[in-house]
Amino acid sequence: MYESVLGWDIGGAHLKVAEAVGTTQISRVYQVPCELWRGLDQMNFSIDFLKHRFDVSKALIAITMTGEMVDGFTSRKEGVRRIIGEVEKIFSNMKVSYFAGESGFLGAGSAKSSYLQVASANWLGSAAFVASQVEDALFLDIGSTTTDIVAVKNNRVMNEGRTDSERLYTQEMVYCGVVRTPVFALCRAAPVGNRLIPVINEYFSNAADLYNLTGELPSWADMCRTPDNRGADDGSCAARLARTFGYDSVPEDLTMWREVAEYIREQQIQTIINACRKRLSRLGPSLEIPIIGGGAGRFLVKEIAQRLNRQYVDAASLFEFESKKKGFDPGACAPAASIACLGFQRFCR
Repeated sequence: MYESVLGWDIGGAHLKVAEAVGTTQISRVYQVPCELWRGLDQMNFSIDFLKHRFDVSKALIAITMTGEMVDGFTSRKEGVRRIIGEVEKIFSNMKVSYFAGESGFLGAGSAKSSYLQVASANWLGSAAFVASQVEDALFLDIGSTTTDIVAVKNNRVMNEGRTDSERLYTQEMVYCGVVRTPVFALCRAAPVGNRLIPVINEYFSNAADLYNLTGELPSWADMCRTPDNRGADDGSCAARLARTFGYDSVPEDLTMWREVAEYIREQQIQTIINACRKRLSRLGPSLEIPIIGGGAGRFLVKEIAQRLNRQYVDAASLFEFESKKKGFDPGACAPAASIACLGFQRFCR
């Protein structure tokens, strides 16, 4: 009998792990950088670093992933299979199960054969856990790179799309987040001073620069290298944002660049709200249906809920979790915490 389940969410930029010691009880949550596009050794190092922070001898390992998308792999098929191959080596003496959405948890062989169900299924793990806890809701997870928008009705996940392309088409995934998204993907132009300046389509600055300038991005959420490998202080963020519009930043212009950041922030919020309205139409006209927020960008989810006249519920409140430390909680790393709890329900009850 397993005493706990370790849920691992293997992404292309971060690795997240949560330990479930009950069907809704999470004991610990961690996130570390994992620049998987640089090679599988990056993932191996991150897993090894976190592996030694848990007692894995009596734990089951539950895996979900999005890292198969990185351009170090020629296809999702190759990515899923190679990630599974490395995980099996690392946890060679342990029970490992891979989350495959509607097919539940699979062993390595079946997971490799069903790679399309395993690929990028982490959002479905979160949504399935939410559906097990609330009857009706709109689940909105804004992470470092993407935004997942999933309707839950009558304790069932009501997704229209399943693959990345389908979810992009249905707007159940909006490809923007609060850390890694290039600024040029969030707006076509912005008012700088008294002029509307088109954006330069180069990776000069990203969303982390915006939300550092607005003062909203949690310090723990910004683990990635900056586009120019310089600091994440206000002056450096403003310099990168200024470069995106053909300017050089000077200290006395910091207020102006904060205003530019606020303008782009609004463009991103409107994009997400438009997608949310489409999902909410599937849930009916009632304003009593809440919006549940997860991810590093929960501060935006809370505001979006207010604008849509909906109750905001933090995803962390769906789990039993006690921590005196500020930072990671089950809501911040919802897929890892969710598959940990789903795995506990499946294997430990």
